[in-house]
Amino acid sequence: MLFKRGRTAVDCCVPNAQEQNYLTLHLAIEQRTDMLNIAIIPGTSRPQALNPQVVAWAKDQLAGREDVRAEVVDFGEFNLPLLDEVIPAGANMYQNDHTKAWGAKLNEFDAFIFVTPEYNHSISGSLKNALDFVAAEFNHKVAGIVNYGADKGVRAAEHLRHILANYKLAVVRDQASFSLFTDFADGVFTPTEVSATPFASMTDDLVSWGEALKSVREDAASEEQAA
Repeated sequence: MLFKRGRTAVDCCVPNAQEQNYLTLHLAIEQRTDMLNIAIIPGTSRPQALNPQVVAWAKDQLAGREDVRAEVVDFGEFNLPLLDEVIPAGANMYQNDHTKAWGAKLNEFDAFIFVTPEYNHSISGSLKNALDFVAAEFNHKVAGIVNYGADKGVRAAEHLRHILANYKLAVVRDQASFSLFTDFADGVFTPTEVSATPFASMTDDLVSWGEALKSVREDAASEEQAA
């Protein structure tokens, strides 16, 4: 199959499945602007949680930047049940429509910001369940973490870092950590400057790493096609 960068037409015969995946990835790369596409992923599905306030704040922080495009991607909108895929996600052989839709949405992005509370020294069960459905959609991309809790949610963040590493997902060092006692007032998110400041440097690293990893994904796709 002949594929030329920058062309809208592809001179080829009917592609097989492997060629089609390769073509789809390259077209997606070609169509992206210089902006880094970031998905902000809420970390819980608990009703009346504080999470939406922190998610909205994170999105607002990115609104003034010209180098990123941010979208909130809520796994709750994909109606994911408890993990029901027969084949492990690493095989990329999804059988259920909800899994395919969730994976396809994640595949649109270069980077992720996870906004996670701390529940019992870890992330929420609903976030872990959503992550278990997918795999390759996170490979060779970058993530940042915003966490909150009674102890600023740092144990949830550390646990999440271990989980994300298994996806070949690079997690930047800086993270924004918020305390239920000092960064919320009567149930309203009121972040202090000291807690909020690391978000900017976290985003700077997301952009730097995210741009670099685009070429890594493209090289990996080329090697897969050549094989």
